[in-house]
Amino acid sequence: MEQKSTDRDVLVKGIQRLAISVLFLFAGPILIYIGAGSDHPIIFLMPGIAFAILAVVFIFQGINLILDSMFKSNKTR
Repeated sequence: MEQKSTDRDVLVKGIQRLAISVLFLFAGPILIYIGAGSDHPIIFLMPGIAFAILAVVFIFQGINLILDSMFKSNKTR
């Protein structure tokens, strides 16, 4: 019986997605905060909300890719 190994390429791609999500995690709330105190809030609120949603999406994709690299067999990749 062979021991399953981690697919390093998929693992690196998952870690990169998580690293990108960190940028969105900081940028989204900052833009929302700036937009809340601004005279023209739509300029900052719309990108801030979009960045916050993108952060959640990138976190989900990154964790999913990391788990796929560890637990999926070569037949299902």
